[in-house]
Amino acid sequence: MNKLKQLVAQLDLVNQLLLTRVSLENNAQSMHFFMQLKSVSQKVSLAEKNWQVKNACSPISSEK
Repeated sequence: MNKLKQLVAQLDLVNQLLLTRVSLENNAQSMHFFMQLKSVSQKVSLAEKNWQVKNACSPISSEK
């Protein structure tokens, strides 16, 4: 019975390790996604600023 308890304890540890690994991989994927989202947001913001500067200098915008 002692060996059976040891095997169950080892299986519990393996299960905990696998759950931890899955959780870490999930967190890494989430972090990667949010870093990409931040990068896209910065690019859009820069494009909007460039468009506003370009639009402000345009003689057509002053006619409206």
